[in-house]
Amino acid sequence: MRYMKLCFIASIFAATCSSKIVLAEDAVLLETAKFKITSKDFEASLTRIPAENRVEVLGSKARIAKMLEGMAVNRGLALHGREEGMDRSPLFRKQVELLEDGILSREWTDKQVNAIALPNFDARAKELYRLNEKKYEIPGQVHVSHILVKIKGGAKEDALLKTQAIRARLLQGESFEKLAEALSDDPGAKNNKGDLGFFEANKMVKPFADTAFAMSQPGSISEPVLSDFGYHLIQFHGAKSAKIKPYDEVKAEIIDGLVSQHKLAYRQGLVDKVKNDPSLKLNEQEINKFYVDLEAVAKKNPAEGK
Repeated sequence: MRYMKLCFIASIFAATCSSKIVLAEDAVLLETAKFKITSKDFEASLTRIPAENRVEVLGSKARIAKMLEGMAVNRGLALHGREEGMDRSPLFRKQVELLEDGILSREWTDKQVNAIALPNFDARAKELYRLNEKKYEIPGQVHVSHILVKIKGGAKEDALLKTQAIRARLLQGESFEKLAEALSDDPGAKNNKGDLGFFEANKMVKPFADTAFAMSQPGSISEPVLSDFGYHLIQFHGAKSAKIKPYDEVKAEIIDGLVSQHKLAYRQGLVDKVKNDPSLKLNEQEINKFYVDLEAVAKKNPAEGK
């Protein structure tokens, strides 16, 4: 019931598909006699979720309700801490300051990275395409149908004889589709009549793929092929040769990668500028006061070290 109530409140968000919430000015989403959770609260909470995942959250009433529930619990319990003055302690204020540092660090860095002017990557993208054409290869494919005869109760010879008998009927002109539908132990055969469509070699078990890719005559039927699933009869329909995707098909993908690398390098430069600040000094004497010699502790309390 409370869950359903939260779902109802949360449903006002379900229609949006963007990572940026557009709402009336600070609408109240949830309230008790002691506190309120507003749309601005919810929007701020959403920023903790990666932007690319927010649409998924907003598309689920259950997840929105769960977020609101968590926010309500945190705020309700935090009120008790404030009533006791815990929020005014020096340690708490330092904790808040450090949280602010983390948020501002992330937000400011993102702002700088997103504002940089990007160079034209067209020439570099073409160069990378030429150097790594194999990466953009579409593997060869074959189109086959099959009939599966499972080995039941370890009776391998019986399964082989049954497979050979089916093959003899096929060679005499009976319909592969009809026999697959009637006799194949592959559950899918009832619907696809044994037709597996086009597939790449790595999509099938090796003995099956090796035979299928060795065939070349449309309509030909293989000898029985043994795999972990049983015996197969394979009918060959056709093949597609391996080919390299045209540059225009992969250009956007390559440029996206170059943009990401460029932004990552710029972000790292901002980090390194702080880390390598010549004015940065370490007070080792004070830092060492936090150091704990674990070896010494273990020797002093051997039972705790076990």
